Amino acid sequence: MDFPRPVFPGLAAVLWAALSCTSPANDVSRAEPAVLASRVLATTVPEPSFRLPVRQGPRPETTDAPPGTPLAHRQLSQTAPADMQERLFTRAAALPDVRVAPSGISVPGARAFWLRPEAARGPRAAFQVGTEFAHIHPAEDGSLHLTFPPELARRVFQQGWGMPHPRSGTPMLFGPRDPAELEVVWQLLLRSYAWAHDGQDVGVTVE
Repeated sequence: MDFPRPVFPGLAAVLWAALSCTSPANDVSRAEPAVLASRVLATTVPEPSFRLPVRQGPRPETTDAPPGTPLAHRQLSQTAPADMQERLFTRAAALPDVRVAPSGISVPGARAFWLRPEAARGPRAAFQVGTEFAHIHPAEDGSLHLTFPPELARRVFQQGWGMPHPRSGTPMLFGPRDPAELEVVWQLLLRSYAWAHDGQDVGVTVE
């Protein structure tokens, strides 16, 4: 989560229909049906037997986003490869009741996942702004800000997969560096979605 700024999509043409939105907090545009129809999800439910491993290697470098500055909270090193970012984005965009639009709270170019208002049954803490529960930062960053129940957030930080925003405490999840990490990040994003969509607090066992 970063300082609110005016949103200027400036994204690739292939994503324009899915991302164009003049007022994301009140008018979240639908992704093109043909795009959604081409996306196949094995499951939209968090795997209950999932065990959260320790993330390998040192923590990535990040910005501190100090108060009173225009700096955003971003990941600066160990950036997720572009194909990993897009695979994660494609899965999240295909989740039921999710609409993709520019973030209402992050930097220009951040792609956010908003729930239809009638499907946003989670607590207020499950959303960053409006019905936005998660967003992926631009490609040179690749990290996410998303919401978690407090105990899940604690375990994510403990295992090295993310860190809290220095002011708001909103979890940053580091971008996946390889297919194995993609599956870990996906399981965590599904838990954020379940909390926002239905108010489900799906925890994890740590390895």
